[in-house]
Amino acid sequence: MRVSVVMSAFNAEAYLAEAVESVLGQSRPPDEFVIVDDGSTDKTREVLDRYRARIICLSQPNRGQTFALNRAIARTTGDALAFQDADDIWCEKKLEHQLTALEADTAMDAVFGLVRQFVSPDVPASRRAALAPVSEILRGESKVAMLVRRAAFDRVGAFDETIRAAGMIEWLGRAKLRGLRGTVLDEIVVLRRLHLNNGGRINAKAQDDETLAALKHVIEARRSPR
Repeated sequence: MRVSVVMSAFNAEAYLAEAVESVLGQSRPPDEFVIVDDGSTDKTREVLDRYRARIICLSQPNRGQTFALNRAIARTTGDALAFQDADDIWCEKKLEHQLTALEADTAMDAVFGLVRQFVSPDVPASRRAALAPVSEILRGESKVAMLVRRAAFDRVGAFDETIRAAGMIEWLGRAKLRGLRGTVLDEIVVLRRLHLNNGGRINAKAQDDETLAALKHVIEARRSPR
């Protein structure tokens, strides 16, 4: 099974290289890695240019994460899709373990894993306590911890581009309504970095509004006759 990885990057220079290398350094490397620079104004593109022989890099004016991810997905050719955020780190055997589980059960559409949160080492000591997570381990179904068959993703449909950053919430709700069959591995597959510039931290009001909008979409879809 061929695996395509997609990423949206916006002003991500600080942690981008580590995020990219954690994908390229997998024990079972992906077959292609498509990254969209979503209108960055920092050195994101310079970082990505270091990897131009190993990735497919696209650029666009800033349109939001969901638009960028949809564009990246449209460029992929794999049988399965995986997602990386520009500030997170994949565990070395993420793809290997998830792909083994997906290939072992042809009825399974998606495989998720656990996420461990950590405060980035560059956060000043005076700010670290404020960023410390209530729960170190996240056990839900998150985008960055998902490996999904391309056919299943297409059956659900693309991310809703009216929801710029919280599109996974709406997509997952739609996926459940359309019978997505998934499982969660009882192992950590991703390290989620907590830092001073997390999108949900610097744009908390906008993030909350988007989350509510995504949940509203899910509720309305559940109420609508199928």
